[in-house]
Amino acid sequence: MSITGLCDKLIDANMRKTIAILLIVAATAYSAGDPEGFHIWKASQMDADAKTLATKLDAHHVASEPLGAVGNRTFSMAHREGPGQAEWHEKQADILMIHSGAVTLVYGGEVVDGKTTAPGEIRGASIKGGTEVALGPGDVLHIPAKVPHLMKVAPGKTVTYFVVKVVE
Repeated sequence: MSITGLCDKLIDANMRKTIAILLIVAATAYSAGDPEGFHIWKASQMDADAKTLATKLDAHHVASEPLGAVGNRTFSMAHREGPGQAEWHEKQADILMIHSGAVTLVYGGEVVDGKTTAPGEIRGASIKGGTEVALGPGDVLHIPAKVPHLMKVAPGKTVTYFVVKVVE
């Protein structure tokens, strides 16, 4: 056999091996699907969720919908059409992304007339001595555990936001 013929056989063998490996990798990737815990929340779906949530408001003018949980994180959508209660979480941080509307966040200070509503959770009428910041679409905030916070929605206004709660 000539050197050229030997090279052709080696190339063919290596090429077949490479193609086989690529097919196995492609089949594995295709059958594996998304990684565990992977999810995309599309803006168009959040728009639809906001409309649905607006029909489910509670006495505090808020409605929320759980979207899932992964590890120490839970995900939800919320919609408000009025001021909320002051909140304090002993072990949960909040990460919020404003999807639509406008809200004034009050954070820090002290919860006024706070009452324990669940283990490690306090709710109250307002916040005394907090800092106010106006938020709108695209704004993202992180509220660490043990920081009082309150959302104020102006009369006639609404806010819809994505929430991630993280147990610290």
